[in-house]
Amino acid sequence: MTVRRALCLYAMVALLAALNRAQEPVKPPVSPRIMTATRQVTVFSALELQMLQAIQKKDKPALESMLSDDFSIYMPDAESLGGDDWLDMVTGKDYSLKTFAVRRFFATDLGDSVQIVFERSQVAAWKGRADSGRFFVIDLWKKSGDSWKLANRSVAKTSSVPAAVKAVHKPTGKQ
Repeated sequence: MTVRRALCLYAMVALLAALNRAQEPVKPPVSPRIMTATRQVTVFSALELQMLQAIQKKDKPALESMLSDDFSIYMPDAESLGGDDWLDMVTGKDYSLKTFAVRRFFATDLGDSVQIVFERSQVAAWKGRADSGRFFVIDLWKKSGDSWKLANRSVAKTSSVPAAVKAVHKPTGKQ
């Protein structure tokens, strides 16, 4: 009986050892993952780029067509600006947006509106002084008929030194 017990014990130990070895973590094979933009990231990154290009060109009618009637912009340590005041500021002779880049673009669908979060780097000037740097931006776009209108923008400067501005790329929303 002791031989039988020893063989049974040996078989159980061998079985447990085999099961334990199967539970060790295995590194997954390295495979390149192709990042594709979500539909909202594609649509709204294009709208944001159109808006920044309109600011560069000082195209007030194009900007007006992208803003809702009750548009406002919020910045830390400042009063909120209405759409007309903001338009006058960015299309006026005192402001110049030389270069810009956006990255880390995220979109959240809220039904009839979409919240966009991204980082913007820019080289700009306001009244002859540098207004360059990196900014954290949160935009709220609302559906208006067949188009989207920017309803609210919150902007906070995160650095006075702009990141190296590279050629404009299409964000994927998954960076």
